[in-house]
Amino acid sequence: MRFAFGAGGTGGHIIPALALADELTLQGHECIFIGNRNSMEERLAREHKYTFLTIRVQKLYRKISLSNLLFPYYLASSIQESRRHLSSNQIDGVITTGGFVAGPVAIATISLKIPCFLHESNSYPGLTTRYLAKYLSRLYISFEDTRKYLKKGNFRNFGIPILKHTDDLAFDLTEIGFDKGKKSLLITGGSQGSLAINNVVASVITVLLEDDWQVMWQTGRTTYASFYTQHKDREGLYIFDFHPRLAAMMRISDLAITRAGAMTIAELEDARLPAIMIPLPSAADNHQHYNALAQKHKGVAELLPQSELGAQTLLTLIKNLKLENMKEKLDTLPENTAVTDIVQNILNFYKEI
Repeated sequence: MRFAFGAGGTGGHIIPALALADELTLQGHECIFIGNRNSMEERLAREHKYTFLTIRVQKLYRKISLSNLLFPYYLASSIQESRRHLSSNQIDGVITTGGFVAGPVAIATISLKIPCFLHESNSYPGLTTRYLAKYLSRLYISFEDTRKYLKKGNFRNFGIPILKHTDDLAFDLTEIGFDKGKKSLLITGGSQGSLAINNVVASVITVLLEDDWQVMWQTGRTTYASFYTQHKDREGLYIFDFHPRLAAMMRISDLAITRAGAMTIAELEDARLPAIMIPLPSAADNHQHYNALAQKHKGVAELLPQSELGAQTLLTLIKNLKLENMKEKLDTLPENTAVTDIVQNILNFYKEI
């Protein structure tokens, strides 16, 4: 069969789509991607050797913006472009994984009466998911809390699809001069970094090192040079802008300080790594707050609002964490089989119709 994917905007939307596409390809199906030209989705899809077809779709900004005046035009044209791509490529099914690219692709799919499957990674569903839920062939969710925000939908909860890890991506603490016998802390504000997190970390890094933590600190590319220059000579600190093996770093860490994107949460759970989550306040619909709250309720993470982030609050929270309890709860979570479960459910759909 031939499947098309609509996903874009951020890695949290694109990575799950790539993971599902890889599994479908492994099982002998053909996959293509639809998204914006010169975008993250185009770069990643092409890196994974997938055909990429372009549309021109614009994000709907939550704040007042002149750009929103053009939104209806771009939406209508991108729906029409998506219809053309789907029809000319004789697509059997469409899978969307959120982001503003997903909307026009899903609407085009539904209008053509092609089976449409949507995966929602966040605890609080996005605008596209809330609008389209009742029209979807299947709606895959990742948090049970999501159900209460959607009135109708053919729900399945299989978790968040993640890319498979291979042995060549394994990470060893000795690669960066660390001691395997000491506790390790991973800090990341995402690939772009977080100035709010970085500034507080810079103010407490001496205390953390004195408390015998080894610290892996991803600053993001924007402010890397500044923080690296200030702290490069500290023993027990590895400071970097971006690392392709971040998920592998999680597997050898004892604690993480992170944002609360859905993809980050999936990787943390897969690595069985406790975390202090500092949700991005500007995330659409404040979804990172709801993600972090769900993890706190599971007992596997602590929620620290950015408005409360400071040197003393962070140090106190780290000191009072019950890491062993958090790890025990993480160990009770089921293995992440979202990729195979979702793909099998999609293929079973065609056997049932």
